[in-house]
Amino acid sequence: MSAEIIKKELSNEDKQLILRAKFALMHYLKMTEEQAHKFIEKQSMNLRQSKVKTAISILTTYDVKNFMLD
Repeated sequence: MSAEIIKKELSNEDKQLILRAKFALMHYLKMTEEQAHKFIEKQSMNLRQSKVKTAISILTTYDVKNFMLD
């Protein structure tokens, strides 16, 4: 029997969080979009957490005044 990989689809809200985190990295750390994308992926893998959790962490670090968690 082969193992099946279940991939969770991201909601639009999650995609927006990740996009905002990318823009925050681009603005504050002067990264390109590709660098910001790779940074979020690498941080997520290194910390063994989802990209959404990594994005929230980035937003709370760099974009506090514009970030609200409902």
